[in-house]
Amino acid sequence: MIPISKFCIECRVPRKVNSRPEFFTDFLISDITSKHQINFFNYWHKLREDRSMPSRADLNPADIVKILPFIMLFEKKDSDFKVRLTGTRCASVYGELTGKTLKEMQCGHEINGKLKWCINHKQPFYQIEPLDSIQKKHLVSSALAMPLSNDGQDVNMIIVIHDFF
Repeated sequence: MIPISKFCIECRVPRKVNSRPEFFTDFLISDITSKHQINFFNYWHKLREDRSMPSRADLNPADIVKILPFIMLFEKKDSDFKVRLTGTRCASVYGELTGKTLKEMQCGHEINGKLKWCINHKQPFYQIEPLDSIQKKHLVSSALAMPLSNDGQDVNMIIVIHDFF
């Protein structure tokens, strides 16, 4: 178990659809409820070795085949982010977003601030939120965002592993 630090234990219980979004920067891997997110969290830590974060080039899709449908990959572009990959499960919920920038998306401004937090702090975050804003009131999303860096210091991409309940 690799602690990031503390986590709000009540997040282990799925949220009601009408609850407000919750954004966590301090959590333990044991507190994440999605097996895909746990598996990727461990994979990310293995790849980073003694660095603060791995690079996109370190990722091998063959190693994470079962996780690919749940992935969204964001690339930092000046003050915006461009979606480089939308996994099939994410596309079934959000629509196909590959190639779009956050400025082009309905809820892009909300996502932008969270991704900027990840860039500024060079740390993962975990979020649970209802999908009311995209008219998916029957779904709640949990998202684990993990920074990536080409130079080992500055975040240039963020990979987000989603799960839906």
